[in-house]
Amino acid sequence: MKLPALGVDRRLRLPALGRVASISASLIATQAVTSLLGFVYWTLATREFSVGAVGLAGAAVSLMMLLGTLGMLGLGTLLIAELPRVGAAHRQLLLRTTLAVTAAASALLALVVAGGVHLIPAHNLRPISSSPWTTLGFVAGVALTGVTLVLDQAVLALGNGRLQLERNAVASTVKIGALLALAHTGHGGGMAIFLSWTIGNVVSLPLIAWRAARDARRTGDARRTREPAVDFTLLRGLGRQAANHHLLNLVLMAPMQLLSVIVTIAISAEHNGYFSIVQQVSGFVFVLPYSITIGLFAAAAGDQESIVRRMRMTIPIGLAASLAADAVLLPAGGLVLAVFGHSYATAGVTTLRIIVLAGLPFVIKDHYVALRRVQGRTGQAALICSVGAVVELAAAVTGARLGGTAGLSAAWVGALLIEAALLVRPLWAARKDLPPLPAVEPNDRAVLVPDARSGRSPATTTATATGVTPAIAEPAVETLAGGLT
Repeated sequence: MKLPALGVDRRLRLPALGRVASISASLIATQAVTSLLGFVYWTLATREFSVGAVGLAGAAVSLMMLLGTLGMLGLGTLLIAELPRVGAAHRQLLLRTTLAVTAAASALLALVVAGGVHLIPAHNLRPISSSPWTTLGFVAGVALTGVTLVLDQAVLALGNGRLQLERNAVASTVKIGALLALAHTGHGGGMAIFLSWTIGNVVSLPLIAWRAARDARRTGDARRTREPAVDFTLLRGLGRQAANHHLLNLVLMAPMQLLSVIVTIAISAEHNGYFSIVQQVSGFVFVLPYSITIGLFAAAAGDQESIVRRMRMTIPIGLAASLAADAVLLPAGGLVLAVFGHSYATAGVTTLRIIVLAGLPFVIKDHYVALRRVQGRTGQAALICSVGAVVELAAAVTGARLGGTAGLSAAWVGALLIEAALLVRPLWAARKDLPPLPAVEPNDRAVLVPDARSGRSPATTTATATGVTPAIAEPAVETLAGGLT
């Protein structure tokens, strides 16, 4: 498959903070398109399928995103750091190699989980592998998710965000069509909803490959030299760095993705039907803060001083955006959920009002992670966030047992608030350690960014993420169930 042309030839000079704003704007644009289409998708799903089917699909999709992230093995985030340093002749080869490794790892993990649900008391999840065909569909969906996550992050690193936006738009549009087709041909189970996700990804990849090949011919980037399909030697020496990123990405994303699984196992698939829709709506709250931190990481280029200075502005912006979203959803949450059906508004409004409060601690947590990544201290961040993830999951399980989905949400948000209170300290310390600005900084007035007018704008990522992803993308990402950073 011809992969997107990754060269960047035309550039604009923008202020340093402008690069963050440019990348963040690209992320938000993609998220806006996919969120709008996702809103249509889940509205149709709630109208065409039972609450139990929606709940099973929500849990299966959460597992798919989590396993796809696991299968990335940290290679997506690694590409953000490494692709700009790799010669143009090897970028395509490095990307193909990471995609192959990700697809194999993701498929293997999916097979393990598909068999494992029959060995543990997880009866509500067993439909994901109730037959050879559903098992195959689940494995294919997970493998494709891992591949698209890596591909989207590679685009984020080296420009041509338009391709990433187009891929997500195509996938989301095809998902809607596939969902309706399956619903009207007698396929009414939760795995039919899941299958529509896989179909969307399958269709989007060849279309984007064709677009990439066409753009490469137009710009003269198409290469006529023969090279191997993959070369695993390109990954030598990167194992430790990828492992640190991988562990950090995992512990950031896992709690948010596992919430839906916890509801399905501890309560019921029907309750998770309501909870999954709440998660979809609450994801809007996390988009702007998550996108800002992805922009920080991608624009920092390893400059710790630069990222700390920019945080003086991005943290207040993120907190303000989260508060604004809360101000809308707290009183109007019931009206938003009513779009999906009266039962969703009745059963989910309290949970929604609680879970949207997670946007505030996410701002602090995401900035902490972005800072540690730029500092090269991903191992330390992974250790600290691992403890946080365990606390979050333990709180969620306890809350689910004591108070249903509302109890789960309250306990989880409480754990996040405690984490944020602790993570403020290293952010404040980094700010205090900044040297004073000199009177003139001619070298910091501008940075180079891809030219949006040439079609090579900063890339974006999905969420997921989470998408978010949290998408996400980035590297990242993860704190959203998107789990996004």
